[in-house]
Amino acid sequence: MTDVSATPYEALTMFLDSLNETDSSPASVRAAHRLGEAAARGDLTIEETFELLEQEASDILPDLSASVLGSIVRGYVDEVVRTRGHTNRRGTGRLSSHVSRLAALHRINRAATGSLHLDAMLSTVVEVVAETIGGDACSVFLHDDHSQTLILRATVGLNPETVGRLAIRADAGITGLAASSRQTQVVVEAREHPAFFTYPVVGEESYTSQVSVPLMLGEPERLVGVMNIQSISAREYDADEVTFLETAAGELAIAIENARLYGQTDAALSARISELHTLQSVMRSIASTLRSEELLPMIADKALALTRGDAAAVYRVEAYTDELRSVRIAAIDSTNASAPDTFPASFIETVVRTRSALALPSDDDDAPDRIMIGAPLMTGHGVLGAVCARISATENHTEAKLGPFQAFADSAALALENAELYEEARQGYATASTLLQEMHHRVRNNLQTVAALLSMQARHATSSEASEPLREAVARVQSIAAVHNLLSAGNLTAAPITSIAKHVVDEATITVVPPGLNVTFTIEPGDCEASSRQATILALLINECVTNAIEHGLQGRSTGSVVIRAIELAGEVQLTIDDDGSGLPDGFRVEDSSRLGLRIARTLAASDLGGSFELRARDGGGASSIIRFPSGR
Repeated sequence: MTDVSATPYEALTMFLDSLNETDSSPASVRAAHRLGEAAARGDLTIEETFELLEQEASDILPDLSASVLGSIVRGYVDEVVRTRGHTNRRGTGRLSSHVSRLAALHRINRAATGSLHLDAMLSTVVEVVAETIGGDACSVFLHDDHSQTLILRATVGLNPETVGRLAIRADAGITGLAASSRQTQVVVEAREHPAFFTYPVVGEESYTSQVSVPLMLGEPERLVGVMNIQSISAREYDADEVTFLETAAGELAIAIENARLYGQTDAALSARISELHTLQSVMRSIASTLRSEELLPMIADKALALTRGDAAAVYRVEAYTDELRSVRIAAIDSTNASAPDTFPASFIETVVRTRSALALPSDDDDAPDRIMIGAPLMTGHGVLGAVCARISATENHTEAKLGPFQAFADSAALALENAELYEEARQGYATASTLLQEMHHRVRNNLQTVAALLSMQARHATSSEASEPLREAVARVQSIAAVHNLLSAGNLTAAPITSIAKHVVDEATITVVPPGLNVTFTIEPGDCEASSRQATILALLINECVTNAIEHGLQGRSTGSVVIRAIELAGEVQLTIDDDGSGLPDGFRVEDSSRLGLRIARTLAASDLGGSFELRARDGGGASSIIRFPSGR
């Protein structure tokens, strides 16, 4: 039983005490209703009632459910109706009072603006409208401009499985009549209406009355959708209730538009992030390719992927006085593989002359719904050409695509320039290699001629004092010729030391080893290399060491052995030539020797190789020549 003696403050205290239980419990709803009644008896306005609630319980007010807040309003209205008679009871609704309509509209507005996510907002609004107006069902259909249909997006009271799956014609049924006429349809007996139409899966069989209110945006007038309120029993709606629903529909239309714009912005942001990821991947792919025949079709293909277009092309532009001539060098058209040139010369010329990305409607009669987007291929040396793509005119934020497309074009231009420089360098290297090989070949032939002349002179010498120096000179010339032969046949910049040693040993076997002496040469395998500059000097040094071992260490013997090995340690190459000959005299010092060959070896090692030469006795007999020099790697 209602306590008619309670003041608004006492009723508020009892209401707050009831909230110790669940917010929307029956006790809380009843206490909220009594609070509304007490406020009306205390001559408070509905605004003052909520101000009192906010003053005494501001911390919990935002968390109060719609059922509790609605119960406060209903208690207030019921008390006003009982004591003052401010109502027209032609209808059965609860919103005849101006005060209650404003309060309910405030609740609907809060629900509509409480979320910018469309589906969540619509779900809340249909529940609030149904509860506020006392309807048994409330649904919102949104209008699709492209298909001219109404799509069910939220409902309370109908089959929830049809949300998002039911699309009706914009002129079908009472709902369609409200949409096409742009006027509210109030129908007490819906099944008797000429426009009545329903789908079996929707679950409308139990409803009798229906109000369909178009959701409109003004200036210019545009249909957003339709809001339906249905009741099981036959129900009439008075003018105040219809005005309230139309006002609520106007608020809802604005909220739907805001949510759609938010969704479009959110989608555009996601699309932009996706474009940036694609752009990064595209740039990486392009930068990793240096061959023009692979790069050009790749640029066209990546332009297509970046813009989500259906055609793309790459052009080179050549200037003739003040005129430009564009040549298509790569193209791809997903709609027609054998399509003619998609992009007019005037468009390409504009892109090149303005040196900026540009978007224009396509002038192709077969593609009226397409937009051409182009960007110059520009480097620090000028404009190389242009890259173009054709995209759908329905793409959102076309202007936002120009920036990423220009960045793509800049990377593509740099890749094209790098590919051209690489090709020029490759061709230049091939030409230089051919010329250098020819030079080495000619030097070798000339050295062979010199060696042949010296050999002839040595054979005609009348004494060993005359022939010996000539044979040594022949060996030196042949060593140098062997190196040029090695360089002309293989790598022009470096040669394996083992290969140099083998060529020198082969020549020494012919020119230096005397008859009756059998020398076994062993060259241990290794991966040390000498640069082309070091190779010639190293060949002379090996020749001097081998000659010295044969003429002095193995003198007077019938057999002997020479072992050559090269190792690299800490950036330094150590080349060792060991022989098993008679060894060195006691107290021998290479610095004190007057032999021409040893002086040549010391000079070449120090001056030309930047290293050192050492000749010392070998453990177990014989001698070791050791050459150290910096690695050429």
